[in-house]
Amino acid sequence: MIRAFSLTKSLSNKLILVAFLSVLLPMLVLTLINNYIVSKNQRDVALERISAEADSTIDRIELYLQERQRDTQVFAELTLVHELLEQPSDRETQDRARLLLQSARDAYDYQAISILDTDGTIILSTDTSLKNQDRAQRSEVQAALAGRSSISDARIEPGSDVLLLHFTAPIYDNQRSLIGVVNSSMPLNAIDTIVASDSDRAGAGSYGLLVDSHAIRLSIPDFPELHLRPGAPLDENVLQSLVAEQIFGEQTETLLRDATDAIDASDSVKQLAASGGTEAFFSGIDNHGGTSESVVKPLRSTDWYYMYRVPTSTFEQAVQQQTRLAIGLTIIAVAVSITVMALLTRRMLNRPLRQLVEVSRAIAAGDLDRRLDLQRRDEIGTLAQSFNVMADTLAARITAEQEAQTEAHRLQQAEAQGRQQLEQTVAAYLAFVQQIAQGDLTRRISVQQNGALGQLGQGLNGMVENLQGLTSQVQQASANIAAAAAEILAATTQQASSASEQSAAITQTTTTIEEVRAIALQTAQQAAQVARDSQTALGVAREGAQSVEATVNGMNRIGQQVESIAQTILALSEQTQAIGTIIATVSEIADQSNLLALNAAIEAARAGEQGKSFAVVAQHVRDLAERSKTATVQVRELLGEIQRATNAAVLVTEEGSKGVEAGTQQAAQAGQVIHRIASEVEGGSQANVQMAAAAQQQTTGVEQVGQAMEAIQQATTQALASTRQAERAAQDLHTLAQSLQQTVATYRL
Repeated sequence: MIRAFSLTKSLSNKLILVAFLSVLLPMLVLTLINNYIVSKNQRDVALERISAEADSTIDRIELYLQERQRDTQVFAELTLVHELLEQPSDRETQDRARLLLQSARDAYDYQAISILDTDGTIILSTDTSLKNQDRAQRSEVQAALAGRSSISDARIEPGSDVLLLHFTAPIYDNQRSLIGVVNSSMPLNAIDTIVASDSDRAGAGSYGLLVDSHAIRLSIPDFPELHLRPGAPLDENVLQSLVAEQIFGEQTETLLRDATDAIDASDSVKQLAASGGTEAFFSGIDNHGGTSESVVKPLRSTDWYYMYRVPTSTFEQAVQQQTRLAIGLTIIAVAVSITVMALLTRRMLNRPLRQLVEVSRAIAAGDLDRRLDLQRRDEIGTLAQSFNVMADTLAARITAEQEAQTEAHRLQQAEAQGRQQLEQTVAAYLAFVQQIAQGDLTRRISVQQNGALGQLGQGLNGMVENLQGLTSQVQQASANIAAAAAEILAATTQQASSASEQSAAITQTTTTIEEVRAIALQTAQQAAQVARDSQTALGVAREGAQSVEATVNGMNRIGQQVESIAQTILALSEQTQAIGTIIATVSEIADQSNLLALNAAIEAARAGEQGKSFAVVAQHVRDLAERSKTATVQVRELLGEIQRATNAAVLVTEEGSKGVEAGTQQAAQAGQVIHRIASEVEGGSQANVQMAAAAQQQTTGVEQVGQAMEAIQQATTQALASTRQAERAAQDLHTLAQSLQQTVATYRL
């Protein structure tokens, strides 16, 4: 059987072998390539998913940090915080500010909210143990004192076991001068919750962790025993620096020396920090002890890095099973195909090929009468028919070649003539177009050809005629525009000059009227004062006369009224006590309104642009509450004075009864004198009243003239500005018209 399958004597055996190799090897190669591509695509898809999961988590962490930073900036803008820094020794302001900050701390789960002065010392804090603590050396406080909001590194404060993050923001007064710093501290519980949500998200065993620039694990919910441990041993200088800062409290050195052997993760973090890149992928052993694909990405708000690790087995197992199945099926299919091909090839190829070899040898020897006698419809039958036709067409082929050479020579000559004619026509058209481009619109083409070239020439002539007409219209329009622009420019220039002169004249007139108005006003005031004095004197005289007449009769009633007044004053004293109780209630309502306005201001500041209108309302409510409280204090003081006055009035009424009798006699004597005074004053009073009325009318007229001149001055100023603008527009139009004339002048019509 081995002899029958000889490769040197049988074409069919060679074809079978070649077919076997041609099918088996490419299929194996394609299977392996497909496996590589699928594996690579699977890994790329897995890396993209890992990257997308990491981006999603980073966005949530960034959103959380930005919200806390905005909260801190809102605290820095509170009016009560500004008042505290301006009056740090005011006890009432301190209590109100502490109450406000405690409300904010409880509402948003802050550890503490503190206010620092410009020296970095805490002057007020929701945690009273922090008061007077000096934080000037901390980087986040220094950044805030330099005018920048900042986020600190995660740290554990002395005497505490809670890992905190500090947010700082500068505080400015109304003149944008730095007056202090807000420092709010927040535990990392919310960030731990965000990181924990990535557990098993990309497959069983996947998890995320948050590290700093030294690869110290700040958040790793899946492995709490690794919390605050470095991924690899730290450089000794870095270790000593962190230990000196006591960044993690008293256990800092113990935690930092308990490093793990995640060298690949630590190196990726350091390389990414050094290069400033946006992401880094690496493979290595994860905390589960298996191989994993991982990504490291930096956060934008702070010097932290988020790492997401996914076991390799979650996406490689399916690829390996698919590859083994594909290779097995490929080998089976190739074996079956080769067996069938070998049987068919031996039956269908050997005999026809032998006959083809014999006839080919005869034709090669010169016997063109030999033919193949194969009645088949496959490729071999087609080959036999083609082979038979070959001998019949040899002589005809020689004759056809000669005729083809003659025809080719004739076509070459015709083509040369056509090319020459086309070149001449194109050259003529090109020269015409160049003349038109230079501005000579009087040229026309002499069309001597038919067909497309003739139509092209006629089209060019029509285009030039239309262009000539259009250019003529443009020249005429540009000339008209230039003339109109010159006239407009001259008119606006003259109008601007007139407006300037008018404005100067009105200004001088206004100044003169102001001087006249001041003199008239002074005269009117003096006349009015004299008239008032005269009227007052007349009224006093008349009242004196009437009083004297009524005094005698009134003295008799005074005794009765004094007793009634005493009773009324006692009732008034009782009513003032009731008013005092009402005022106390109003004061309490004002305090509650003030606190409500402060809380509303906080919520409005947190709402950003949407809360600005509500913040204005809250500020008005707070101002109203402050004014109400001030008014109640004033009313309380006034009531005290009224009560003291009522007590004194009771004593005075008793003494008044005794003086009534003596007053009756003195009033009779005074009546005679006052009657004589009243007759003298009345004559002078009438003259003074008339003089004051005339002076007042004069002052009113001068003021109306002044107001009219001011309105004229404003209108003149606006008209002058409009005229100047129109003058500039006219100048631009004139320049544009001249430029258009120069451009159109290049065309000859």
